Amino acid sequence: MKKRIISLILCAALIISACGCSADNGTLSAGSSSTASAVSSAETVSQDTASSGSGSSSDTSSDASDKTSSDKQNSSSSDSSDKQNNSSADSSDKQNNSSDASSETSKPSTNKQESSSSAATSSKPANSTGSATSKPTNSAGTATNKPASATAADTTKKPAATTTSKKPTTTTTTTVNQTSDKPLSFSETYEAENGKLSNDMSVISDSNASGGKSVGKFESDSSYCQISITVPADAVYDIVIRSKAIGPYKENDLYADGKKAGTFVSKPDNFSDYTVCAVTLKKGSHTLTVKKSWGWIELDKITVKTGAKISNSTYNVTSTLVNRNATANTKKLYSFLKDSYGKYVITGQQCDGGINGNEFKAIKNLTGDYPALLGLDMMDYTPSRTALGTSSSAVDKAIEFHKKGGIVTFCWHWNAPTEYLYSTANSSDGWWGGFYTKSSKFDIAKVMNGQDAKGKKLLDRDIKEIAKQLKRLEKAGVPVIWRPLHEASGGWFWWGAQGPDAYKKLWKYLYKELTNTYGCNNLIWVYNGQSADWYPGDEYVDIVGEDIYPGNHVYDPQVSRFKQAINYGSKTKITALTENGCIFDIDSAVSINALWCWFMTWGDEFTVNGSNYSEKYTEKSVIKKMYASKYSLTLGSLPKIY
Repeated sequence: MKKRIISLILCAALIISACGCSADNGTLSAGSSSTASAVSSAETVSQDTASSGSGSSSDTSSDASDKTSSDKQNSSSSDSSDKQNNSSADSSDKQNNSSDASSETSKPSTNKQESSSSAATSSKPANSTGSATSKPTNSAGTATNKPASATAADTTKKPAATTTSKKPTTTTTTTVNQTSDKPLSFSETYEAENGKLSNDMSVISDSNASGGKSVGKFESDSSYCQISITVPADAVYDIVIRSKAIGPYKENDLYADGKKAGTFVSKPDNFSDYTVCAVTLKKGSHTLTVKKSWGWIELDKITVKTGAKISNSTYNVTSTLVNRNATANTKKLYSFLKDSYGKYVITGQQCDGGINGNEFKAIKNLTGDYPALLGLDMMDYTPSRTALGTSSSAVDKAIEFHKKGGIVTFCWHWNAPTEYLYSTANSSDGWWGGFYTKSSKFDIAKVMNGQDAKGKKLLDRDIKEIAKQLKRLEKAGVPVIWRPLHEASGGWFWWGAQGPDAYKKLWKYLYKELTNTYGCNNLIWVYNGQSADWYPGDEYVDIVGEDIYPGNHVYDPQVSRFKQAINYGSKTKITALTENGCIFDIDSAVSINALWCWFMTWGDEFTVNGSNYSEKYTEKSVIKKMYASKYSLTLGSLPKIY
């Protein structure tokens, strides 16, 4: 009996001791902080830091586009839109809660350089990229041109009066921890036909829709469907929109409480889901509103469910450069990009004038520093343009910026050969816009399958000329973040006009020609086709890029597109925001752990009005916060890379 009593006493003591340890560990865990390493460290900065306490909203939007004017405002890839739903929003994302508000991040030792006094600039032909194309305007239209901006009346007008107003019925599957405000699992579905509709909208009988009904057709700028929702906790939520395009694929906008939360894609023929990821909502009631951007869709239902932050494992890039013969400087730059990815966002700016261009000078005057990354274009080295009088000093600008310690990226608006242009008029519909599908009869499918020998010969001529310019950069020791054949899945450029198969053949051919035939070993290859279905393969791609032009003053970090892009290949690749209209809010990006490797704000109206900084797309407070953030790298805070 005594032995049993003694045993019971010992067990009780052990239990008390265990409880004490558990309490101590909880205290330590709650009070701990994580300190970010320098760029050269392999450790990833924990993203739930003091920056997340700023109260910045996380509005997610996704209109991709090209820089070549405000016609670029709405590009996206229909073929890959659903891929994002299988992205990294899983339970492993919960690991990001390891850091508290006291965590610090130190920028790397700097290699600050002063601006050169050289003022030489390279100018494109007037309006060479300024021709605006129009949105699809009817259900029968084929979307061959990039739609115009969605930042006009459809995003600024107050919705028209409604004639249909019902309290939505819902389908709910909820598991909530009753002792905590944080949902363990939450999912609630709202039928669109039970929402509040604008006068021009109607309920459509469709046996393939949930409940046999959908709403449409979002024909006018004032069209909308508004749904009231309730969420059980302050949290990050994913919003799944089920819809169907009438005619070709469409893009339209989602608003949360009147603020743009994202852009979603609707595919033709059948209803499909698109997830607008990581929308931050407070506990309680909210309104979700679907508004017309391109319009012409049937909206079936909206599901609100538990979301998640980006997993730290996203930033564990183990890939090496696809070109094993890359130069030493190219390897050093790629290593730097890998090390900084997930810790910092590299500031970038497209600027034809280089470090002395209007955009760079305006940013320096406003923020006190230059962007770390200079964006330039091989466009005016293309033979069909030089034959009509263009010239370029972009290579010289790149060498100059490299000497200042900066990083250089090039795209290539590749004009179709002159012989294939519909017009050689000195206008945007003529040779100025020769890279647009609408401007030429150049058929890359016929060229790549051997049906157009003349076109193939001219294609090779162009590649040879651009290789010459890239070799000039290599000789000067300049590694290039190389982004050719961009935004292909949109179809508005000739290299994307004949579908993914022809595009992938062209990508691989260009890679082999520049790498093997001409020995351009200073290139880091960026895939910017904006669709998993157009991805040429891991062995031809170093970095994945997305181009996003969400509208005016839209500052969310574009998490849906980030999650989409990180799943294009089978290997983990660096992901970058390779073109943008608005600069995202850095605090929101940090709070959700969505750190693009870099951003690249387009030039002209997206940054300046003449020589002055323009707030048309990004307000001064937002860019100043970005450039001052401990999570961003500017020219002045870049370490010595080479």
